[in-house]
Amino acid sequence: MNTKEIPLGWWLNVTIMARFQDYWLVGILRKGKTTWITEDVLADFDTSEEAYKAGLKWINNYKNK
Repeated sequence: MNTKEIPLGWWLNVTIMARFQDYWLVGILRKGKTTWITEDVLADFDTSEEAYKAGLKWINNYKNK
């Protein structure tokens, strides 16, 4: 995962959800005026890389609307 791929003003928070099931999720955050805004959370990925790529795809789709 190369965080330099994330567009300026965006961030991906990739973490494992281990308490209930072992799956990865990604929080997609956009920089607001004073805080970070959670735009979406995607879940149920087998690896952190899958979650990261899905987050990048979400950002690119959002920006291309």
